[in-house]
Amino acid sequence: MPERARQDFPRRPRQPQRPKLRNQLLIIFGILALAAGSFYTALVVITQIDQIFFPGSEIKGISLGGINLPGVDKGAANEIGGRRINILVMGLDRRPREGDAPARTDTMFVMTVDPQTGSARGLAMPRDLWVDIPGPRGKIQNRINAAYIIGETGNYPGGGVATVKKTVENLLGIKIDHHVIIDFEGFKEIIDALGGVDVNVLEPGVNDPFYSETELPGDYYPCVFKPGLYHMDGSQALCYARVRRNSDDRDRIIRQQNIIWAVIQKASSLNIISNPKTMVDLWKKYKDSIETDVSDFQIPGFADLASRLDQDSIAFLSLGPATTATTIGDASVLVPSEEGIKQIVEAFTSDNQLEKENASIEIQNGSGVEGQATKAMEYFSSLGIPKSLLTVANAAASYRESVVVYFSGKSYTAQRLAGWLGLSNARVRAGTSAEAALRSNPEADILVILGSDAKVEDVAATSSSPTR
Repeated sequence: MPERARQDFPRRPRQPQRPKLRNQLLIIFGILALAAGSFYTALVVITQIDQIFFPGSEIKGISLGGINLPGVDKGAANEIGGRRINILVMGLDRRPREGDAPARTDTMFVMTVDPQTGSARGLAMPRDLWVDIPGPRGKIQNRINAAYIIGETGNYPGGGVATVKKTVENLLGIKIDHHVIIDFEGFKEIIDALGGVDVNVLEPGVNDPFYSETELPGDYYPCVFKPGLYHMDGSQALCYARVRRNSDDRDRIIRQQNIIWAVIQKASSLNIISNPKTMVDLWKKYKDSIETDVSDFQIPGFADLASRLDQDSIAFLSLGPATTATTIGDASVLVPSEEGIKQIVEAFTSDNQLEKENASIEIQNGSGVEGQATKAMEYFSSLGIPKSLLTVANAAASYRESVVVYFSGKSYTAQRLAGWLGLSNARVRAGTSAEAALRSNPEADILVILGSDAKVEDVAATSSSPTR
């Protein structure tokens, strides 16, 4: 994109660069391109999203550039089939002078990736969101950005990460599979490593003559951007994403998502995410630059998944519209609407094609193990299939292999069901007239027959289904 003349933006003296963070940027960035999106509600988050996409690492049988990956190719990594993967991304408000001291989260979002459809969505959470924070002595109410430091300084089980994770799970009603953490310096290094990003600043722009990263006396400079196209380096992008003067958290989220899209586009133009092997190599070299619970075994699969994500399938949402600005004590906060949050989460986790087909499903137990069909029904229901569309029955015979058969052209739902059960597409087929006659409900669009190979309990145990 052509570079437009930008506003004067005095550059601050750079801190000594950390080589790991500079190069890490590429890694995170590559992976991030896939997941980026509203998850990276903050630039900080953006860099992590890349790693989040690595969730596919749990896909076995991966070969990158003809190179076999010990353990991964053999299926040593945990398998999660085709289920959705949820990653919590946190950007810490850790200043250079503070070292590793506990910090608040300046940015927080959840990224969800669907391996079956190759789609991803991000859900940003305003830092001033007023929530219940669970702890060993019961829950307390505070801004969501305080959850991390409360968990760290209060000796909560699992520390800050576990506290934030549980807070978010309770708020959204979904399971968090992985987390990624990055700080301001890491964010800036990532943007700079990309060569900067092109950002379209929307009306009314931003104008903070006293912006500061450190909040030390005298350490401030103007952060001014009028509407228009700018090429931003790391410091400028961080300023644009973080500034709060004359705006609130909801405005910040929009700006942060704007930055995220810019990062995705830049990473795509550099072909960073198209080569899983490159991402894996980068990860191995710079994995110490960020904090995450994504294991080395998972990285290859995540890189493969990231390379298969389509930019057009990435969507961004925010909890901002479901909040009301108010004051509690002397704190300016955003109070969430329970119904509003529910509607946004439903949109965040929904599958439009699945809803469009609205297929009725009959589950037959041919495994020889009592209760399998009922367990499968509960599992499918937890993943969003309305119970009104599900029925169970016993198969007329025993089956060794599980199969999914469709009768009304609703192959998409059939493939989704197979993926949730850990079955390959080879187990999905259009039904014959003989198979149609096996249905107890002649109106069923899909017949799922569970064979002795069915592992409903295993796949359900690792599901990212809502925690309701």
